[in-house]
Amino acid sequence: MKPLKRLERYLSAIFTLGRVKGLAKDAHRGVQQLHPRVDHLENRAVQIEHDLTAMQRSLDARQSHLEDADGRMHRLFEWTRRHENLAEDLVADYRRESTILKRSGQSDNALLARMFSDLSRRLDAAPKGQGAPKSATPKTTLPSTEGFDLFKDSFYHRLENQFRGAPEEIARRLRVYLPDVEAAWLRSGKLPAMDIGCGRGEWLGLLKSHGIAGFGIDTNAAQIEEAKEAGLDVRLGDALQALADQEDNSLSVITAHHLIEHLPFDAVAWITREAGRVLAPGGLLLFETPNTRNVLVGATTFHTDPTHLKPMPEQVMGVLFETAGFDPVDIRGLNPHERFNEFLGKPDFNDELAFLMFGPQDLAILGTKPKDA
Repeated sequence: MKPLKRLERYLSAIFTLGRVKGLAKDAHRGVQQLHPRVDHLENRAVQIEHDLTAMQRSLDARQSHLEDADGRMHRLFEWTRRHENLAEDLVADYRRESTILKRSGQSDNALLARMFSDLSRRLDAAPKGQGAPKSATPKTTLPSTEGFDLFKDSFYHRLENQFRGAPEEIARRLRVYLPDVEAAWLRSGKLPAMDIGCGRGEWLGLLKSHGIAGFGIDTNAAQIEEAKEAGLDVRLGDALQALADQEDNSLSVITAHHLIEHLPFDAVAWITREAGRVLAPGGLLLFETPNTRNVLVGATTFHTDPTHLKPMPEQVMGVLFETAGFDPVDIRGLNPHERFNEFLGKPDFNDELAFLMFGPQDLAILGTKPKDA
């Protein structure tokens, strides 16, 4: 080979070697730059794997929650299906009775209240779930012994005889209700009357003397015996249960004189609602209770009876009767103090103060079951 040609190859090899070294350096620098990225990707891969594991756990938990929710939805569906017939009946009743009301001019609010009260009773009668109470009747009595019951009955009988007044005086006061009761008795077909907490039977005797058949319920054996001796139809037993046992639309009048202040409000509300079922259309529910708006009653005489639980003021009772569907509802103050007119006539004594101190001592709440009910 010629020297010139050989020199040319040497020079070419040198240049080629220089380019390879340069490329190698560039490649080495590139690899060095890639190391952090590879480390980052490895860390990212570990984080993604961790996130995927957490997501799987979350999905498993969500699946379990969805299964629980599905169970709750199924139970809700069953409850809805069980009561949908009640709702359909309620709508049908409302449409039918709304037409009647439009002809009679009665308030739609009274109809809605009565329909709601009826629906709540139907729900009470619907099948109960496991652990639900077997009866909708409120329980107001405590376990006791026969001897102590007799002792309490004797005490309360003596207390009434001494502080409430003689039977003749009580009967005289109760005469004020006869026009309302006789009217309800006639318009509801002369059905019997029921007196809850009848006591000595003054009211039943007054009804009997005016030709109105009635019966009474009381838990006080001593007072029941006295009423039986007077020839009255009285029964010893729980008044709430006795009311629950009555047939629909079977009574013309239900009365309770000075009873509701002895009961928890739930029991009073239950009696009021149940009366809407038991009374015939046009029938009357009548409660009489101490009027604690009278300062002397609220501060003194109300507490003379240790079995009084709490006052039942007119605001509460009026709304309760309306909620149960009674229409109209009439609230009256009765039996003012014997010195009421004396203080009302004093020119130097404020009339409002006279009412607060010596005004009506009793409160009467009267509710009529509408004729179209």
